[in-house]
Amino acid sequence: MTSNLEKLGEMASEMWTEKAVSADDIGFVLELGDVKMSFFSHDGLPNTAFCRAVVASLGEMKCPGEFAEEALSGNFFWSGTNGATLSYNEAENAFYLTDRFDDDAFSNEDAFETYVAGFMRTVMDWRERLAIYLPEPQDNAEEVR
Repeated sequence: MTSNLEKLGEMASEMWTEKAVSADDIGFVLELGDVKMSFFSHDGLPNTAFCRAVVASLGEMKCPGEFAEEALSGNFFWSGTNGATLSYNEAENAFYLTDRFDDDAFSNEDAFETYVAGFMRTVMDWRERLAIYLPEPQDNAEEVR
């Protein structure tokens, strides 16, 4: 029997044929630009699915207290996240945005496309907000004389 999440993955593959959509035993990944969204389920939560994306890899952060305040403020009653949750993964030293939804919430392509676009906008918004707290990228190219 095909699960609703598998059907959603098939729909994503049809909608974004030129984009990277890969499936595994727990869900699928949709890559649009530099946003990699993982869609997955959890055995303990039937009829529920999740979408997760890395907002930022933290590295050596500037002003960690201000960063934490910004993130917690955005998480307050999900006011700055459009209903999703911001979280920190210590093992990866990365900041994530995760959303939870009914696995049958998207009955058509338009509804799913609207959801994906909104989730991507939220990820990009948080990337912009948090950029001021992250270190400047280092150019490791050696100078050529």
